Amino acid sequence: VCVFVCLLYLFVVAGVCVCDPAPPGWAEPLDCVRASELCNQKPQCSSQFRIMRQCLSGGGRERSTMLASRECRGALEVLRDSTLYDCRCKRGMKKELQCLQNYWSIHMGLTEVF
Repeated sequence: VCVFVCLLYLFVVAGVCVCDPAPPGWAEPLDCVRASELCNQKPQCSSQFRIMRQCLSGGGRERSTMLASRECRGALEVLRDSTLYDCRCKRGMKKELQCLQNYWSIHMGLTEVF
């Protein structure tokens, strides 16, 4: 009984978990600034990210037409397999605005196209 009470204390009060916190092969997503830096080091990712930003640069109908183009859809497909797709931003982080711009460059296109 004492062992059970001690374990319960560790889990509930102390917040300790003796189990593996993440499944094998899982990694915490990068912040979008770092993900963008990694993307820029790869020619295909870098060019597709630039295309995606151009696709989102217009407004209203113009942007919808651009996002529907084969080039923009292709860029989104490539970027889905990049570190940018799963990147995250934390409130108050250094370069938060840049992080959010990178995040929405991918996810705004995804929500409008797919």
